[in-house]
Amino acid sequence: MNSEDFKKKPDDGFTQANTTQDVQRNLEQIQSRSTEQPSGFAIAGLVCGILSIVCCCVWYISGILGILGLVFSIMVLVKKLPGKSLAIAGAICAGIGVILAIIMMVIVLSVTHSLSSMSPEELRSLLETIENMD
Repeated sequence: MNSEDFKKKPDDGFTQANTTQDVQRNLEQIQSRSTEQPSGFAIAGLVCGILSIVCCCVWYISGILGILGLVFSIMVLVKKLPGKSLAIAGAICAGIGVILAIIMMVIVLSVTHSLSSMSPEELRSLLETIENMD
């Protein structure tokens, strides 16, 4: 080997100076982000959002849980707290829960209104029809 083999080559845009240090620094940043614990508000937003969907048949509970889920999730996103992905999922679930609660409220109120507007004879006839369905 001669000294020509060890001379510095011209920069062709693909130099590897500090490559291992850059890679190591990037890995440390990724690792610190992945080990970052999500905030309690993000978890609460997701839990409230999921429960608002599960409890949609009880529309008043579902509506309250949906609104709480939206508030908690929006707080995480606005304040830029850790757990952004949980907050987004919580906001989506809570939004679906609120929509389901509104739909169930409309159904319950319309059925209640139509039953209350029936005469006693019509109501008896309806109940007899239901009993005869067995």
